[in-house]
Amino acid sequence: MKRIFSLLCVVLAVNSIVYAARPQRVLGPGTGSAHFREPYHQVGHVTLYKDTTYILTGWYFVDSLSSITIQAGTLILGDSASAGTLIIRRGAKIFASGTPTEPIVFTSSKPPGQRRPGDWGGVIILGNAPTNKPTTQQVEGGFGTIPNSDAMYGGNDPADSSGVFRYVRIEFAGSVFSQDNESNGLTLGGVGNRTLIEYVQVSFGNDDDFEFFGGTVNARYLVSWRNLDDNIDTDFGYSGKIQFVYVKRDPMIFDASAAGASNGFESDNEGRAPYTATPRTNARISNVTLIGPAWDSTEANNLNSKWDNTALIRRASEFSIYNSILVGWRKGINLRDSLTQLAALEGRLEIRNTSLAAPTSVLQVSSSPSAGLPTGFNIRNWFLTPEFGNKDTLPRTAWAVGLTQKAFALDGTNDPRPLPGSEAATAGTNYSSGRLAGDSWFIRVSYRGAFDPSLPMSLQWTARWTNFDPQNTDYSGGVTSVQSEDGNAELPFGYTLYQNYPNPFNPATTIGFYLPQQEHVTITVYNVLGQKVCVLANGVYPQGQHYVNFDGSAVASGLYFYTLKTSSFTQTKKMLLAK
Repeated sequence: MKRIFSLLCVVLAVNSIVYAARPQRVLGPGTGSAHFREPYHQVGHVTLYKDTTYILTGWYFVDSLSSITIQAGTLILGDSASAGTLIIRRGAKIFASGTPTEPIVFTSSKPPGQRRPGDWGGVIILGNAPTNKPTTQQVEGGFGTIPNSDAMYGGNDPADSSGVFRYVRIEFAGSVFSQDNESNGLTLGGVGNRTLIEYVQVSFGNDDDFEFFGGTVNARYLVSWRNLDDNIDTDFGYSGKIQFVYVKRDPMIFDASAAGASNGFESDNEGRAPYTATPRTNARISNVTLIGPAWDSTEANNLNSKWDNTALIRRASEFSIYNSILVGWRKGINLRDSLTQLAALEGRLEIRNTSLAAPTSVLQVSSSPSAGLPTGFNIRNWFLTPEFGNKDTLPRTAWAVGLTQKAFALDGTNDPRPLPGSEAATAGTNYSSGRLAGDSWFIRVSYRGAFDPSLPMSLQWTARWTNFDPQNTDYSGGVTSVQSEDGNAELPFGYTLYQNYPNPFNPATTIGFYLPQQEHVTITVYNVLGQKVCVLANGVYPQGQHYVNFDGSAVASGLYFYTLKTSSFTQTKKMLLAK
């Protein structure tokens, strides 16, 4: 029987020292092992407010036709003892819309220094978009094994909407139900393409970071930080698009289970032979900076054997990669079976304009099922097809494509930008041929990977809302913005208005500016007719670098101008909104 939803005010003894400064409320059946994986069903609409810390307990379902709204800057702590997990069921919606300065944070309820991967369950969003499985499919994590805990996904509506999930951090998720049956950081099952997924960071997860079980949802600006299993996992006919992804792996965090292995990308069409279910998994991903655990061949050779492939594509998947940087694993790309290789031969699977570096086994094939390689398929010749724009298949390290050792740092000093003049910065991109031809969803940039080589990290899309040290973050005062800084970036000497980033953008972009002294500042946006669209800043700012965010959701596509004005300085720049 469904319970009537309630919010229970409690003071948690275990966290009274760390979190007592703010009001707390429990979401779900209650804290502690007595409520371990106990289903709890929200009916109707609920709003979570940023002035309160919420404790997520048990299996917390937002039921069909219900919704949950989470204010920017809200903190949700996953209760370990009850395996707190948030599940948005088919027909329900989540409206979690943070901002660069006030992200929404889901994290462990444990104090700093004691947080571990798998402390709580994670976030699961389920929808009615097509998959290649029956619509009675339960999402992984043990759902359906306990009464009143069904978590089905999939349907017939590719344009289904499960809401909004943007500027969100998910930390220390992935509680284990059974061997090889864990929750992911963010699980998307049959989610439709009217759902907005962007600016999401998953850190220290105990399984996959982002797993797409079928569906058509698109995603942009994803960060995977020091997680355990695969970073981007696509299955069961997922056919969405993904752009701008940053992955960094820790050599000491990997899937050590008997059947496990840690890959960067892992893509399947389905889990069992004959792998021919339709729709096929045919996702397209562009502008990824995927950095594994090993800087050079010496480090790679010392990795645990569970570190597997940069990209494992198998079981008739048609997963395609574009305009990316893939480095740091011992092995490179593996097209594991003949059906996947046939998809490559026939142009249904592409890897184009991608800088790949691996010290051994750069390109791999096998013949499982035992049909042998498709006639005429040679993986090296295919990868080096001239119009594909790929550079090399020889063993090499990250330095060869333009990354420095700072890209392998495991703290806030990490710098994943390619060097100016390097292969990744200059070898070129392509958004107009192959499976990307005619698709205006992808933002066109001139560099490979997720980051602009010409901008400091403080102006990249990861700035301010991300956190690269969640283990030691004190959340007692709620959510605070943690800026990703480029320690070597030189500040300008005078007034400076930066080019917005990203540009083109859809729907939001960040504008930075520098003041050599305290000033009253206005930043105004105008359309091409000179009409005022909005004022982004109007007040006194201290000396230093500052940032404002422009959200173009309510205006039409096109060219806009933004003007910075102080008592002694005025400058205008252009930006392009491309919906």
